[in-house]
Amino acid sequence: MQPLYEKLIEADGIVFGSPIHMYGMTAQSKAILDRTFSMNRPGKTLANKVGGVIVVAGSIGIINALKDYYFFFTVQRMLPANFVGAYATVKGDAVKLVKGMEAAYKLGKEMVLLVDKKFEFPKGYLRNHYGFGTHTH
Repeated sequence: MQPLYEKLIEADGIVFGSPIHMYGMTAQSKAILDRTFSMNRPGKTLANKVGGVIVVAGSIGIINALKDYYFFFTVQRMLPANFVGAYATVKGDAVKLVKGMEAAYKLGKEMVLLVDKKFEFPKGYLRNHYGFGTHTH
């Protein structure tokens, strides 16, 4: 993960993507998200970076993956861009979807425009990843 951490920190925008296996993102994709939890230190954060998503499914599961990615963006204090969700069952079929490929191109353009806006979350407000209840103080 160390080389990946460096690339994530250097990036202004990150496109996350995954094929859909068993109704959600792959285990490898989820492991990357899980391992970024340690990136919550000055100079080692994903905050204020633009995030986009591309997912491809054979049938169902796109919504589950999108929910997970966008909740990840919220917890990491990233600025969410659009997403592309495509349905394809045979390897190579997704690139044949003209509208899907156009949407992926537009996603990239949108991310560049959002990065150029130099959005920043207000300082002094820590990310909240807790559900409050009797177990919290």
